Amino acid sequence: MKQAFQFRAGSLGLFRCFALVFALLAFAPAQAAGRWGDLAATAFHNYGRDQGLPHPVPTALAQDRLGFLWIGTQGGLARWDGYRFQTWRANPSVAGSLPDDWVQTLHVDPAGRLWIGTTAGHLAYYDGVRDRFVAVPLGLAAGHIHVGAIVDDGNGGLWIGTDDGLRHLDPAARTVSAIPNAGGAVLSLLRDHRGTLWAGTATGLLRRAAGTTAFIAVPIAGMTAGISALLEEPNGRIWIGTTQNGLFAIDSPDAAPRPIGGTIAIAPHSISALTLAGSHEIWAGLRSSGIVAIDTRTGETREIRHDRTLPNSLAHDDVWALLTDNAGSIWVGGTGGLGCHLPAPGGLISTVFGALDRPDSLIGADVLSILSTRDGRLWLGYVDGGVDIIDPVRGRVAALRPGRNGLPREPVFAMVEGADGTVYIGTRRGLFASDGAGRSARPILLGGADPHMAINALLLDGGRLWIGGEREGLWRGTVHGRGTIALEQVDPAKLSNSNITAIVRGTGRDLWVGTRNGLNRVDLASGSIDKIMADPADRKALGGRFVSGMLIDRKGRLWVATFGGGLALATGRSADGRPIFRRFGQAEGLPHSNVDSLAMDGAGTIWAATDDGLAMIDPANFAIRSIAPSDGSLLRDYFVGSRGTDAAGEALFGAKGGLTIVRPGVLPRWSFKAPIVVTDLRVGGVVRPIGPVNAGGDMAPILLTHDTNSLAVEFAALDFTAPDHNRYAYKLDGFDRDWTETDPSRRLASYTNLPPGDYVLRLRGSNRDGVWTERGLSIPIRVQPAWHQRDWVRIAVAAILLWGAWR
Repeated sequence: MKQAFQFRAGSLGLFRCFALVFALLAFAPAQAAGRWGDLAATAFHNYGRDQGLPHPVPTALAQDRLGFLWIGTQGGLARWDGYRFQTWRANPSVAGSLPDDWVQTLHVDPAGRLWIGTTAGHLAYYDGVRDRFVAVPLGLAAGHIHVGAIVDDGNGGLWIGTDDGLRHLDPAARTVSAIPNAGGAVLSLLRDHRGTLWAGTATGLLRRAAGTTAFIAVPIAGMTAGISALLEEPNGRIWIGTTQNGLFAIDSPDAAPRPIGGTIAIAPHSISALTLAGSHEIWAGLRSSGIVAIDTRTGETREIRHDRTLPNSLAHDDVWALLTDNAGSIWVGGTGGLGCHLPAPGGLISTVFGALDRPDSLIGADVLSILSTRDGRLWLGYVDGGVDIIDPVRGRVAALRPGRNGLPREPVFAMVEGADGTVYIGTRRGLFASDGAGRSARPILLGGADPHMAINALLLDGGRLWIGGEREGLWRGTVHGRGTIALEQVDPAKLSNSNITAIVRGTGRDLWVGTRNGLNRVDLASGSIDKIMADPADRKALGGRFVSGMLIDRKGRLWVATFGGGLALATGRSADGRPIFRRFGQAEGLPHSNVDSLAMDGAGTIWAATDDGLAMIDPANFAIRSIAPSDGSLLRDYFVGSRGTDAAGEALFGAKGGLTIVRPGVLPRWSFKAPIVVTDLRVGGVVRPIGPVNAGGDMAPILLTHDTNSLAVEFAALDFTAPDHNRYAYKLDGFDRDWTETDPSRRLASYTNLPPGDYVLRLRGSNRDGVWTERGLSIPIRVQPAWHQRDWVRIAVAAILLWGAWR
């Protein structure tokens, strides 16, 4: 059976920059397999009806050559430009409208056309030049209505999978043909790099080699269901998702399909979609069971599930569609809406959220203190009390729960490890000790001090324990037996303040003590103390009174974190003996002037946690880089003194909501080149299609007449990773002298009452790091004169005036 059709060639083209995507993701450093894998979160930015989607269930995803994201839903079609959704819905009374609201599949062909397959048996393509949809009849049998898969044939045509079998669209003959012996209902299609066509049917898998017409069945052991998803890796491996029997892979052309399982049983689940999620990971979307991520090197699997306690978790476990875009972001469509996951560039930064709705979660939400012990484990103390003992590979191995195991329901401010493995825990109600296994905690009597003293800071140095109290000042002592420490108080009058915030061992005989009002240097040999007070007006003094943290770098230099005064680096002393500091604030790149803590990773890079996220400091040239959520730093509000460095050289920071892990390595700059597109065009207040101006190449000028002499052009840089950080500029050649720079909230070039003449509107945009696109968008404009502005009218008027004056 053949069905005649005709379509208008568009100017859009397929833009799948997978080479760029995986080049960017290949920066990920080699790290211990599975480290933090069971705890680190896979976070999403979620969109729903409130953000403009036409329906809360996206069922199909595609990205066109320009970079727009298209979302098919159960109630219409949407296009995302990073700021808003443009929507289309079916309307039988309007010619050229969307043929059906339930979009089953989307496909962008090599010519750039967007094809839409629906559940009502409709196939159509989007004519961007005219902003309309053109239907292509398929001639499906009665009752067979689903169009579930579309793929290129390599010659400008399409293969179309329906529940009435396979169809072929021939662009030269302008016909749609039914393909016999293709296995009945076709659920999925793939054309691999060799030109082989793979067809997943309701009963199994078929393969047709390039240059042949026969389909050959591919046997899959134990197969009792249909093939719902197909994917090819860059190395040629074929992945096969089924409706009931899980996931399979074909490693080479002659290999048999093998089941994929790992530590998670995928077999009972229906796989709705597959996507490449990095250079060595595949995501499989499951109906009602979330996502399974598969490491293609090791076969290990991990689950990504919805968590009702975490707003930026997977929106829902019922997944319909997956897409990896040209910047490497992974989009998920499902019952809960549209979600976007941004892989951390270089894989350096991970987040562990606390108190989630899962049995292996951290017991507390807010990590107030961190201790790295000699056995490679991490001890995490919480605002609500209690301690977790974490093995970064195995997950939580023990816990001291508040009100149980001997610890009070009080904040854990500080922890330190003794020479025998005992861990001392400072709380708001005194000091406690636990064995290295974390089985239980016992109170420690503080000889000479209040046993319920609130303890802010702890340091063990050469067998001597230093304790910083919240109000009681600085104490030093030695351990006697299992339950008592004899303490001696440092004269409070010698300190700048009795509220101790941090204690750090310096070089030589220096002990540095930070307080809520100033810094103190204790000479361990003589016992003398130098008070170092803040002076915000003196650029060579401390900038803030509240010392929130300190660090000694690899060169033995002292770094001081302050509240309100940023960072200070001790550089020496003046002629009169006063310490000299070099200060760093927001002008130098810090995201906030409140610096909460400092840590150094295994490569010697210094990291600062602030009240508005992390900053990375190069200790060689002092360059500071603010770290955004798109870099993987999902937590923003960090706690004073909550920091550490583990045995793997990872810098750790405790925050409201969980823990940030920073691995040593190079954090690559974001080099993605964001395409510039027009997202809305109005001439004389009337909306015009944007397709012609986005097509590129030579275009006819936009004509403005005397009656329509107004122009409004909205534009966007299609970097979806952090669109609020993109920058914009525009200039109308022939009218503007300079570029007008603007922010994402004002991406509009608007002009009215332009003088007659020819102009060129130039549009520029940047990615999230402010890197401008090499080529912007240029739009020719022609303003036609009104009748009274034409030259012959002006000449005639001038002649009349001269004649009148001569008379």
